[in-house]
Amino acid sequence: MKIATKITEGDSQSGDDHQVTNAEVEHHGVAAKPYQIIMLCCSYTGTEIAYGVQSAYVTPILAGLGIPLRYLTLAWAISPILGLMTQPILGSYSDSCTSRWGRRRPFIVVIAIGILIGLLATGFGQDLGLLLSPNTMSAAIVLTLLGNGLLDYCLDASGVPNRAYLFDVTPHNQEHKYQRFAAIFASIGAIIGYLICGLNWNLSFGPVVIGQRHSVFILTTFLVCILYIISLCSVKEVPFVRSQQTLSQNADKEIQDNNVISTTQVQDHSMVDQTDEATNVDDKNSHLTTVLYAILKMPREFAILFVLDAIAWIGYVCFSVFYTDFVGIEVFEGNATAPVDSAEYLLYQRGVQIGSWGLLGQAALGGVFALCLERISKRVGSRPLMVFGFGFVGLLLFIMAFVKLLSFVLAAGILTGIAFGIIYSIPYALVGQYHSAFKDDPRWNTRGYGIDSAILNACMYIGQLTVSFCVGGIVEASGTRDAAAMVMGGCLVISSILSLFIIEVSVKPSQPQADLTDFEISEEKNNNYTAANII
Repeated sequence: MKIATKITEGDSQSGDDHQVTNAEVEHHGVAAKPYQIIMLCCSYTGTEIAYGVQSAYVTPILAGLGIPLRYLTLAWAISPILGLMTQPILGSYSDSCTSRWGRRRPFIVVIAIGILIGLLATGFGQDLGLLLSPNTMSAAIVLTLLGNGLLDYCLDASGVPNRAYLFDVTPHNQEHKYQRFAAIFASIGAIIGYLICGLNWNLSFGPVVIGQRHSVFILTTFLVCILYIISLCSVKEVPFVRSQQTLSQNADKEIQDNNVISTTQVQDHSMVDQTDEATNVDDKNSHLTTVLYAILKMPREFAILFVLDAIAWIGYVCFSVFYTDFVGIEVFEGNATAPVDSAEYLLYQRGVQIGSWGLLGQAALGGVFALCLERISKRVGSRPLMVFGFGFVGLLLFIMAFVKLLSFVLAAGILTGIAFGIIYSIPYALVGQYHSAFKDDPRWNTRGYGIDSAILNACMYIGQLTVSFCVGGIVEASGTRDAAAMVMGGCLVISSILSLFIIEVSVKPSQPQADLTDFEISEEKNNNYTAANII
């Protein structure tokens, strides 16, 4: 619901009535410049560096603590469960945050601190646990699990305020371009993360020698800290002001200037203040209701995008979890449970190492493909790009279950970077376009990008939970990693088919409205969302 009021100006307006919108009564900044967008996207690089280190080291660390292998996948399910319950609410709070730092940056700061603590706790949890309890591994296991849980949750949750922050400062009709910037910087981060894990980092400070694992986590913590500081300093957010509060303050000022305050007006104004206070209390308690409304009342365009994105994430997460294992067992015919000094175990380790280079190539191709996405989508559109991209990669991964030549399997893994570039940028860009194109549509003008970004981010959690609780059982029951290849390929093919039903919109550059910038118009849309009472 759009809230406006008529303010009668004295001499300057000669008594003319002027319709004042939220964007006009609040002070806003300007759309970000390209170099500021680059600085902002550094947070995506930091996140992916931490993801790469986590994926490479956490499972060996947990296994080294003596945790049975059958419980390792359950340790990865904690963050998706928490994320599904809390992230949409996080997005709702982000849309209506009135901090002087802005709407998004306070959440980014808290999440960044959580990532740094999680990295240190995961890398040094075993040492700290043994220091506290030398005779048992219980403390080491608890501290490491808590550190990894915090790290995993914060890494996943970082997408909500980061995506919304990027959208808030993106110039009008540039959503696709700058969401691809995010995919490019994420790919760079993934490459750096894999390189950090693959190089020797035995640091020494005089007589103190720091081992490989500790060196990797210290270096990663330092890089993530620097990159998030750069991102937070990129674009200064203008504090968000609730529409009700702004209009009430304007009414106060008008009454004082005119010196016309009657008893009736004072009573009426008191009633308005009481109503505003009650509304503010209700706002604090209605975020869950708002989230449920946003989920249950998804516009058709968003519902289609949500379903195909969730299925695509199932395929991509399955690929990330099982690809190197597939190469070691199915291609090199190794055995992960064989004795350490046996030929089968050495073959498995060699396959995992070769598969890791495939993942590095996948991350590199994802970044290159993201660079080309803008030109490709301008020529063919987002829908054909998703149909072909998901379909082509899905077929390659599915065929991988039957054609186990090393060259083909590596090529299929590297080409998965196409799916990575698509899944990381196009769905979010389409939602941004929907918000711009349907801003006068009642189905959309009461929705905030923060909540919709969180709902899309939940697709990743759905993928993680499905792989943790279902795909692992399917692979174990089949007795072969071929089942994993079929699942990852089949899910991407299904997403390709669903992409045929994607609704594309043509967003034309808006005409100037009362000297408002495109950024102000975008802010007005988000402010309207917060002003609406959804019960």
